[in-house]
Amino acid sequence: MNVERLPVRHHERVAVLLNANAGAVTDRLRRELENFVPPEDIFYSRTIEDARGIARTVLERGYATVLTGGGDGTFVAYVNCLFEEASQSQVMVSGGGAVQLARHRFRIPRVGVLKLGTGNAVAEFCGSSARRVGVVEDILRARSGEVSESREVHLLDCEGKLAPFAGLGIDAAVLNDYARVKRGLAGGKLQFVGAGGLGYFLSIVGRTIPGYLLQCGVPQVEVVNLGAPARQIGPDGKPLGRDIARGEVIYRGPCRLAAAGSVPCYGFGFQMFPFARRSPGRFQLRISAMSLPKMLAQFPRIWRGHTPRSGVLDFHCDEVRITFDRAMPLQVGGDAEGYRKQLVVGMADEPLELIDFSRGAA
Repeated sequence: MNVERLPVRHHERVAVLLNANAGAVTDRLRRELENFVPPEDIFYSRTIEDARGIARTVLERGYATVLTGGGDGTFVAYVNCLFEEASQSQVMVSGGGAVQLARHRFRIPRVGVLKLGTGNAVAEFCGSSARRVGVVEDILRARSGEVSESREVHLLDCEGKLAPFAGLGIDAAVLNDYARVKRGLAGGKLQFVGAGGLGYFLSIVGRTIPGYLLQCGVPQVEVVNLGAPARQIGPDGKPLGRDIARGEVIYRGPCRLAAAGSVPCYGFGFQMFPFARRSPGRFQLRISAMSLPKMLAQFPRIWRGHTPRSGVLDFHCDEVRITFDRAMPLQVGGDAEGYRKQLVVGMADEPLELIDFSRGAA
């Protein structure tokens, strides 16, 4: 795995950015954090407007490190707000007697992800600790400078939104169905059933699989390379065949899943993109037209990062256009984003520095 390790920076200001809507962000956790984190360094958001305001405050105060808590959606929201606020900031400068507006970018802080969500794909990638006690320990380690290393990660750019992964097809259908089940049970006595892993299981069994079986024919897709030469990779992660030039068709045919990731994890320990970090500057594109029986039979091994020798195609790319013959469910960073027939996925221009909690003290 090609990973750029960055040196630790001790005794820096750390901001803790929490999603107040997350089930794991309880009153008990809040009280515990208040015992050792200054109140001015803890921020709670309930809306995207809250997150934008918090991102602006974090940049203006010059925090070197921020910790996000609330799952992949919270991470994605805060990261996008940080980049948006940094790019929009402007200052007055004088030159030749004239005063003009010149763009000024704040430095994007390094980011640590706390395991306080449902899927926790990025937290798993970063080696974050589980359970409430582990989360508190991760915060303490970050504040004391005991976290030894960070790594640079280029996120995906999907319709202007930065995210570690995105997909069109059955993976997004699961998320859409989960959201429907959760909304349907909200406020009732069975509300707890619709949350977390049990909620995902119910949505898959009760909605996704029946919808899959009732689907009218297999969707058709065309994937075109829009960037630097792409390369197909085999089940062992090694390159196959010749380079695929800009403008060439990477794949055309039946497809139930077209997904991309710049990190291996997909949440719940699912190693969806085992080769995502094998080629710096590129993401892993995974295409599958696997039938439902084969998918269910292979799923435990695919979950652990094994790539079947048939039914799945993998590529390393830096920008592609995915076009289906019908509207398909879309997920970006683990959040359902409605339906699309076409999606352009590329690598973000700037890397993000992610704290690696799995490494000990330097």
